[in-house]
Amino acid sequence: MAFKSVIRRMGASSALALLTFAVPLAHAHAEVVLAFADGAVTVIRGASLYRANEGTRLAGDDIIETDAGKSAQLEDSAGTLVALGPQTRVLLGAPTTTRGAAAMPSRISVLSGWLKVSRAAGTATAVSIAMPGLTVEPANGTPWSIVAMAAPQHVAMFAEAGDDTLTLSPPVAGQPPRATLHAGQYAERAAGAPLRMQSRVSPEFIAGMPVGFRDALVAVSGHLANRHDLPTALRAVDYTDVSDWLASDISARGTFIKRFRPRLKSAEFRAGVDAHLDVLPEWRPVLHPPPPKPATPPQTRPVTPPAPTHHAAPDAGIHYRDKPTPDDRENAH
Repeated sequence: MAFKSVIRRMGASSALALLTFAVPLAHAHAEVVLAFADGAVTVIRGASLYRANEGTRLAGDDIIETDAGKSAQLEDSAGTLVALGPQTRVLLGAPTTTRGAAAMPSRISVLSGWLKVSRAAGTATAVSIAMPGLTVEPANGTPWSIVAMAAPQHVAMFAEAGDDTLTLSPPVAGQPPRATLHAGQYAERAAGAPLRMQSRVSPEFIAGMPVGFRDALVAVSGHLANRHDLPTALRAVDYTDVSDWLASDISARGTFIKRFRPRLKSAEFRAGVDAHLDVLPEWRPVLHPPPPKPATPPQTRPVTPPAPTHHAAPDAGIHYRDKPTPDDRENAH
């Protein structure tokens, strides 16, 4: 990452002024900006794809991706600095606030690549880093800096300054779900394996780390000529643009159906999702909704037939008496 070259081309006096921006000032609202970039970076906002340059304002739920050989740095107005190495993919989570309550931690979800995050002491906005298999948060309000890398089957991190709280997800049997990574320690975890912590950084980690990450991060957003919104979108996203995100285990996965459902109008996108329902089971009822249940006839009360009526014969119960006969008179005597 070319942070040293940025300082060199500003000159010594500018570099001295640059260092003063490492201590953040309070702002009425946090604004995230693309403060430095070796070249244009890809931004996916909603279901559209953009190419952004230095000075672009970013927003919660933006997906940021750097190109091969290119690096970038994001900054917010609360003093959090996020350096992205080449071929790094992250999703920015916006802080949520409730009336009368402090902001919840901003979350950076890392799909793959390298990043370095630093925060000055007393910074109001907390930040957490979600990687495959674990989440990293600063353990206290001291100055904090961490270098981390994420690959599909492996994550690793070095606590450069300050302590970190690591939360395993999913937890591993026989190992506490949380651990503290102290300043100067190194940790790594393979998919489904226990967390390993050690006092020295692995040689493989050092060899793969971007060179610029060896230096302390310096805020540069104060020297931007201007700040601007995203340019016009290049196009709607294709399935290949977001396929790895759709199949990831990040917490934001539950929002992707609503976010990318409009793209099902594209035959290519729909076919891509349909071909990978084994890893995208939540999309099955969207693409292949179950047949509607047969209509149930309305419930009606059974009709009880009236009790049978027995009609008596016309002469029933009526006794007729004829006129007395001679036999009747004889019997009477």
